[in-house]
Amino acid sequence: MDTPSLFDADLRPVAVAAPAAPAGLEAPRREQPPPRPAPACPVVLAVDGNSLAHRAFHAYPQSEALRGFCVLLAAIADRVGPDGTLVGFDCPQRSVRREQWPAYKAQRPPKDPALCQIIERAGALLADLGVPVVVARGWEADDVLGSAAATAEASGWSCVLATSDRDAYAQISPTTSVLRLRSGVDRAVEYHAERLVAEVGVPPGQYVEFAALRGDASDNLPGIPGLGPARAAALLRAYPSVASAVADPLGCRSVLGRTVGQALLDDVADPAMSRFVRNVALMTVRRDLPVDLAACRRRVPPAQIQSRLHAHGLGGVAGRLAVALAARPDWPPPPV
Repeated sequence: MDTPSLFDADLRPVAVAAPAAPAGLEAPRREQPPPRPAPACPVVLAVDGNSLAHRAFHAYPQSEALRGFCVLLAAIADRVGPDGTLVGFDCPQRSVRREQWPAYKAQRPPKDPALCQIIERAGALLADLGVPVVVARGWEADDVLGSAAATAEASGWSCVLATSDRDAYAQISPTTSVLRLRSGVDRAVEYHAERLVAEVGVPPGQYVEFAALRGDASDNLPGIPGLGPARAAALLRAYPSVASAVADPLGCRSVLGRTVGQALLDDVADPAMSRFVRNVALMTVRRDLPVDLAACRRRVPPAQIQSRLHAHGLGGVAGRLAVALAARPDWPPPPV
């Protein structure tokens, strides 16, 4: 048996080994939480499936990566306590962003075929467990999460986006927060607008322009030369937008410094070649993909989830996921 990984540490009180279970099922390993009061609004948890699969793949032996994916998903759902859950994945066939900018993420090595297999198996498992899996042709998990947030806001739900991608910060609103995944759920940080301003220096509505100025090396998107996060935040504190800053060249150069300010002015002078304009286009997340909130509701009985996990050879996590994802008859239906 492998030593506990960083994911197991999040739920260390729960044993991993699966005892023999009568009739193909195991009893839940921990007591059900007490009935909760009716929430002000229902909560949907939207998870970046690629982020979870990547972390599980690199934290567990390959043969245990799918179990790691399940453990992390259970821990996230246990922390959020959602009324419904969906998992978004990147489209594996095409990338609209790469078609628009061929260098987008081009510095990354080809995805390990074994990781691709884990992603495929995770999607099939989730669908079998009754958790909606959303893959939008040409788009990424970020776009699924952004669309889930927009759909939730329009439907009177609140939303928690679980991802390691900072681009999700732009989706934060009074009803949407971002659970930023790090080395384990116990280290995950939930971001609301106040925390984002305190740590990054800009509110959610300015985050895309902030990131576009700074650039993103992980996506192979260079920003304006010399313009790092501190100067980008300073500019957006002084001006409501980059457009208003460049409309005031003297003030722009005063905030950024003569050389860096002029570099920004020169960049945006030619929109067709502008790094800033390109970055904004590529970093802006879709919010209009179809997301069915009703399908995200917790509907599958605990025994059925356990049975399906045993069939997949994952009995050791059946109790965790049954508690985290299964229907709860004591929960009231969400308000209309």
